[in-house]
Amino acid sequence: MSDWQTPGTSGAQPGAGRPGGAAHQPGQRPSAPWPVPGPPAPPPAGSRPVIPLRPLGLGDVLGGAFTVFRRNARVLLLWSVLLSGVLGLLATLVSTFGQQALQSRILSAADGGSGSDSIVAGSATLLIVLSVVLPFLAYLGRGFLVAPVAADTGQRVLGRRATFRGLWALLAGRRWSVVAWILLQLAAGVVIGVVFVLVFFGFIAALTAGDAGVWGFVLGFLGMFAGFGVLLVWLGTKFAFTVPTIALEGRSVFSAAAQSWRLTRGAFWRTFGIVLLVQAMFGFAVSIASFPLTVGSVLLSGTFDPLGQTDASSGVGVGGIVAVVVGSLLAIAVQCVADVLNASVVTLLTVDRRIRTEALDQRIASHLETGAPADPFAPGPQVSRPPWPPQPWAGPPVPPQQPWPGQPTPPPEWGGAPGRYPPDGRA
Repeated sequence: MSDWQTPGTSGAQPGAGRPGGAAHQPGQRPSAPWPVPGPPAPPPAGSRPVIPLRPLGLGDVLGGAFTVFRRNARVLLLWSVLLSGVLGLLATLVSTFGQQALQSRILSAADGGSGSDSIVAGSATLLIVLSVVLPFLAYLGRGFLVAPVAADTGQRVLGRRATFRGLWALLAGRRWSVVAWILLQLAAGVVIGVVFVLVFFGFIAALTAGDAGVWGFVLGFLGMFAGFGVLLVWLGTKFAFTVPTIALEGRSVFSAAAQSWRLTRGAFWRTFGIVLLVQAMFGFAVSIASFPLTVGSVLLSGTFDPLGQTDASSGVGVGGIVAVVVGSLLAIAVQCVADVLNASVVTLLTVDRRIRTEALDQRIASHLETGAPADPFAPGPQVSRPPWPPQPWAGPPVPPQQPWPGQPTPPPEWGGAPGRYPPDGRA
């Protein structure tokens, strides 16, 4: 018996009793009785993730951020204008004209007259409030903008598109955590500022008592400023992923801060370098956009107020208002785009770190294919992964050496059950 036969068929050819089964030829293996399943069909073009499901490089992060912005620019710009543009424009106008009007009022009241002391005190208080509250609101808006951008970026990674109301719904239960984190940052900044002032005056007192020279003061001040600058940069980088973590994972404030600390462990310089590069590029774009329009607004103000006439009570002219508003529009528009791109870059860096430490790419791929887990961005355990990129491919496995012609073929070793035929067709 030279052909392989299925036990119990007594010479029947394999596949002869099956529809479409081909007769087995000597020296060949029987064909598979069922089709071999191929790879799953790719998702439609509109639902593909904006990033490859693997650890991300710098090009992947930047390309993904621009793709996120391009595919949902209207919604993201609306969020940015409401949270960053309007507050930024109000802060610019108030800081420019409100301070000028209050200063003129203080100077006129200081010349004398009844109630001048109360006028000066009230004006000074209002000046401080305007100088602190509006920049605080602008900072709060720009900080909160990271949350909806992070939510939209997460949906884009899953191949979905979110609307304005959809992003607001995705942040349900997470908005106050974002606000609390921003307030916590401001409180930490106040504490660091108070410590800086105390160290500054203590340093001056120490140098004065030690009769230090000019170079001693200069070097001491530079060292102190550099030390506090390094501290702020280090803390800012270690906690850079806090807001995206709140928006994507739904963690509490301190849990998200601890997660950001863990994600940046071992990747501090990479995170700092990419964030610094992106902020430098966008800051340069904002400065380039604001410079020519600022010059043009100065020339345009002559059209509205050629003689430089101003209102006597406020010291604010029509030309000045037009100059500041027009000069700020393009800069604020570019700043809105830069804020969205910057928030998307930070979110993609967060996703990249979770891919490298928690195998988030496998969870996203499973979600896209089977729908499980329902929320792939939910907190997951730490996973030890091999270093990326993988080792170079060493080629196909080397087959066993075949005997040369004329050499007798040794009998095969068959370790199957007794009474069964080996799978190579030999009896």
